[in-house]
Amino acid sequence: MTIGIVGVGNMGSIFAEKFSKEAERILLVEKDSEKLSRFDAPPYEIADLEKVREADLIVLAVKPQDAPIVLGTLKGFDGILLSIVAGLKIEEIRKYGIHKVARIMPNVAVRVGEGVLATAFSADMSLEERELVKSLLEKLGFVVEIEEKLFSAVTALTGSGPAFIFVVVEAFLDAALKMGIPLDTAKELVYRLFKGSAELLTETGEHPALWKHRVSSPAGTTVEGLITMERFAVRSGVIESLISSYRRALELEEK
Repeated sequence: MTIGIVGVGNMGSIFAEKFSKEAERILLVEKDSEKLSRFDAPPYEIADLEKVREADLIVLAVKPQDAPIVLGTLKGFDGILLSIVAGLKIEEIRKYGIHKVARIMPNVAVRVGEGVLATAFSADMSLEERELVKSLLEKLGFVVEIEEKLFSAVTALTGSGPAFIFVVVEAFLDAALKMGIPLDTAKELVYRLFKGSAELLTETGEHPALWKHRVSSPAGTTVEGLITMERFAVRSGVIESLISSYRRALELEEK
């Protein structure tokens, strides 16, 4: 298989690395030559938009404003186009005579193979082609197929979501420092705390409220902290942050 990557930025470079064992050739298209410096050996080849048409599958990883120019050059491409361009709908891509389209919303955790990747497919893609795309994406993390109308919501939830989690993690670190725990020790404790808590919920499939109450003892330290969180409206603040990101995602998609 030959895979093309158009746009070798932060996300495009990750796709290039993760797909390197799945393809005989990876054709890279990037206007900033410095971003290509570490891809200097097979299966990587430097290409342009004309040569990348030789690929069986192309990953479109450019900025939204650059997409029309790229799609104009790729017009009529008869392979699979995998788009991670924010706000770019499948129907818009199909106007360029490209019919086999997979729209993907990845998040930053794909870098460590633990990403969440939402995907929607054009009706022109066969079941076999959809499974091929899913098998490739599984190299980057957990893959879930959704209706395209949910992309703005998923953009807010799993695309922007890591930033909100990082803010909370940072707050835990600041609190640890305030309590006298050295930073290096605090990072070990806090990072494992979040990882373990997430794995617990994933493995059990139970609602977090159940575990919240299991951790809390009457008149204990945990319930005291939970009451403080309610007083400072932590939960509603998180919800409103996600909803505001969702509204912005809808605005960008309309544009």
